[in-house]
Amino acid sequence: AVVSTQSTGIAGFTDAQDELEKISSQKGTVDQAKGQILEDMSDMSDKLNEMIAEKKASLAPVIKELRPLRAKCSELEQLHAQKKSEYDSLSARLGSNLHSLEQEVKELRETAQTEESRYHFLMHSKQLLELEQQKVEEELAVYKNPDPAARKQSLREQYNRKILEQDNLGKALRAKQKTVREQHVPNVAQMAMWRDLTTLLTCKTNTLSRLQQKEVETGGENILIL
Repeated sequence: AVVSTQSTGIAGFTDAQDELEKISSQKGTVDQAKGQILEDMSDMSDKLNEMIAEKKASLAPVIKELRPLRAKCSELEQLHAQKKSEYDSLSARLGSNLHSLEQEVKELRETAQTEESRYHFLMHSKQLLELEQQKVEEELAVYKNPDPAARKQSLREQYNRKILEQDNLGKALRAKQKTVREQHVPNVAQMAMWRDLTTLLTCKTNTLSRLQQKEVETGGENILIL
């Protein structure tokens, strides 16, 4: 039994030893691969550093030229901000002035239209006055004419004749009015007498009609003398 146990222990140890050797061999392979990777990475890092150095060297002149351009750009930005502020201020003032000018122009246009209308009215009035003046001058020329027949054609003479005609017509109408007033009372009495006579004749006519009707009915003959 002791020999069997020893044999089992030796076999297990052998297996463990083999396993350890196997693991050790795999670890060596991994370490070798890792080392190769690290070496590759180191080479790549060196190449990248070299490339970066080359880029820096090639960009150094450009960066050197860019620095004053950046400073110039900063100055231009400040100048732009200043000019923009001045422009905004000037634009605001001009906008206010433009509104005032537009209002003033509107008022001037309205004034011009009013004055133009007044001008046309005055010109029309002037033309009418000139026509009236011409008529007056023509009337004076006719009135001063030594020929009586020509003076009769003047407006003054025509108006005087019309005034005289109207005066005569007024006198005639007043005379007629007086006559009508004087004859009013007799005419009223005459109309009353005429109405009474008309009533009397109507009564006689009605009476004659009734008598004739009765005579016709009785067969007699009567004559009514009015």
